[in-house]
Amino acid sequence: MKYNASWYLISRSKGVCKFLLTLFFVVVFLSFRAYDNYIDFSGKWHAETATATFDLNLTQIKGRVSGSHCAVQIGGQKIDCAIKDNDVTITGNANNSASVKLAFISQFSQNKGTATITKMNDSTLQWRIITKPKGEYYLPNQMVLKKR
Repeated sequence: MKYNASWYLISRSKGVCKFLLTLFFVVVFLSFRAYDNYIDFSGKWHAETATATFDLNLTQIKGRVSGSHCAVQIGGQKIDCAIKDNDVTITGNANNSASVKLAFISQFSQNKGTATITKMNDSTLQWRIITKPKGEYYLPNQMVLKKR
């Protein structure tokens, strides 16, 4: 009887060990998945002054930020906007930071530039051009936008 009882305890402890080992790997896997959380830049962002408006329409899937822009300057005399609603004029990669470096294409000159967007809080975003596109463009060099 002692032999059967010890066999029972050993086989039961193996089951417990397998369960604990499986639980350990699940916890480790889920902890690594936590690093996939990115600050979300998605949304419709808007800013305006007395003579200008600037809009960003951004979508973010995991770390990939893309979207379009519309800049209207000099009271509507100069317009730098995506031609179609689904045109992508802005792309960048979020790296779990409050700032993202973007590449954009001026729709006025069709030239490329770079900018950063910085999420100041859930409803405020700062746009700042780093590299100006060649030729004429009408995106603001710097602007604070609010989420719509």
